[in-house]
Amino acid sequence: GKSSAFSTRKIKAQSKVNPYKDQFKNGATLYPRAFQFVELTQDTPPDWEDRIINIKTSDDIQADAKAPWKGLSFTGKIESNFIFRTALAKSILPFGLFEPDLVTLPITIETSSLNKKEIKVHYAKELLEDGYRDAAKWFQNAENIWDIHKTEKNKKVTFIDCINWQQKLTKQNLDAQYLVLYNSFAKDANATIVERKKLDLEFIVENTTYVLYTNKKIEAYYLTAILNSTTPNLMMKDFQARGLFGARHVHKKILDIYYPKFDEKDS
Repeated sequence: GKSSAFSTRKIKAQSKVNPYKDQFKNGATLYPRAFQFVELTQDTPPDWEDRIINIKTSDDIQADAKAPWKGLSFTGKIESNFIFRTALAKSILPFGLFEPDLVTLPITIETSSLNKKEIKVHYAKELLEDGYRDAAKWFQNAENIWDIHKTEKNKKVTFIDCINWQQKLTKQNLDAQYLVLYNSFAKDANATIVERKKLDLEFIVENTTYVLYTNKKIEAYYLTAILNSTTPNLMMKDFQARGLFGARHVHKKILDIYYPKFDEKDS
């Protein structure tokens, strides 16, 4: 396209636009993670239907937390309706999803008049009015701590505004059976397929990953095969941001590399 870079390699200019570039979307800003990323303080239930679950802030997110959120940890109970799965970039391996995280979110999933799933975001007071006392208490605490610690830059941003920034939460497609996920932060793209029906909970895409939704399993395989391959990852290297240890941050650079749209008639 219009991008340019200094390079020590001879590369042919590319003018075609990747047909998938606009179809991949960035996930929701589930931040600060101390509010959302949790682990159980009880045995895993046999199912997640209408249960009260004992939870606490996940220990795994503390290492990457930054001030003023570093060290914050919460314990409590929550209705199982508000527990979901997600995956940070570190859980996206080539062709594999490693231990997707548990997250709590103040959302309900409703069916529209077109028989499609829709995500609705709620303030704590709304959850209390609907009878979800434990969820209301958990998210009221999140709203209060957010208001105490948010920066001057975010003084007009509520906790709900933050997790649904640019509607990246409510615009997620919960009806597509297959999600092609790849990481936004790393030297190379790692991609995998999430098959919704194989998970125990609804899956929400997080901000450190990009997603394409499809109902065609073979198209999902086609895309992950390309994203995980050596050639496009090498081709984007000169165009990536660079740090002390070389290229970093994939973002949409991997989608600047052209390849054709999947055609099941083309063997």
